Amino acid sequence: MISNADRHWYVIQTRPRYEKKVYEQIKAKGIEVFLPQVITIRKWSDRKKKISVPLFSGYLFVHADEDERYSAIKEVVGALKYVFFRGQPAKVTEKEINNIKLSLQAPERFKIENTNIEKGDLVKITGGVFTGMEGIVTELRGNYKLTINIYELSMSLNVVLSPNEVKQLKKVNE
Repeated sequence: MISNADRHWYVIQTRPRYEKKVYEQIKAKGIEVFLPQVITIRKWSDRKKKISVPLFSGYLFVHADEDERYSAIKEVVGALKYVFFRGQPAKVTEKEINNIKLSLQAPERFKIENTNIEKGDLVKITGGVFTGMEGIVTELRGNYKLTINIYELSMSLNVVLSPNEVKQLKKVNE
């Protein structure tokens, strides 16, 4: 029998939106796997819906020894590779995994930030009354609010939107 001392938490990178499929396939092999998820509200043109999304998009964790580590990713559709650090498979400590699990117990205090959008970026509005208009991000406020100066109107108008209502067109540093 393999002891827990021989097991480590490894990080698997998946294809986009394959996290849950990879999770189910590894779980079916009898290997311990962890896919932290949070509830978020997604908006469509006709409705809003609460859905469960991976906390770390494109990644999940597997608790395995060396043999299980190889087996976990072998013939798993959507699993790309293990994340490596300094030439070795990256290991996440038990403490870090427990911290993630603890943070998920109070999801109302947990926010996912869209770190791709920065002040000065050119964006196109994809939701709400101003759909289709383009603007420059002039201010980032808190976790979800960003202010956009819309130049298509012949005046300066600041609109407060959430990051899921805009699509980045050009980075400020490009």
